[in-house]
Amino acid sequence: MKTKTLITEALFAAIIAVFSVITISIGPVPITLSIFAIFLSAVILGGKKSTVSLLVYILCGAVGLPVFSGMRGGISVLLGPTGGYILSYIFITLIAGFSCDKLKNKPLIFLMCLLSLFICYAGGTIQYILITNTPLQAALVKCVYPFIALDIIKIMAALLIGLAVKKRLVFLDL
Repeated sequence: MKTKTLITEALFAAIIAVFSVITISIGPVPITLSIFAIFLSAVILGGKKSTVSLLVYILCGAVGLPVFSGMRGGISVLLGPTGGYILSYIFITLIAGFSCDKLKNKPLIFLMCLLSLFICYAGGTIQYILITNTPLQAALVKCVYPFIALDIIKIMAALLIGLAVKKRLVFLDL
């Protein structure tokens, strides 16, 4: 593995961490910029490298570094009510990242990003329901519906910024 690749993956793990701790608490699931950072990573780095970056981020949080929302860390966050969302970020890097690697059609890439987001919502909401014993409809009202519009804007911003950055960084062979 190239040193440049390791540095780039570590840099994006740090970017995800910084954007994740910026939090607006509105209920059990806070508003963060982690979704934006993860999609940005997926667009710029592609599937494999963005997934490595995300796993580094999750491992840093799991061992206690305060990289999750609200400057929290530890395995208890991952096993808690909102940990399923963090663990489900992997679907974003895999689906959106590999879509950006393989597809040239921007509307199709956007649709794949939406698919990955909704899979992330599903995984996170299932864990939330299992841990809190909240009915599905109440969990959706608390954990999904308030975020859909803002997360779609984050996806669009990550695609616009990420594709522009990726085009300019092509010489770096990322």
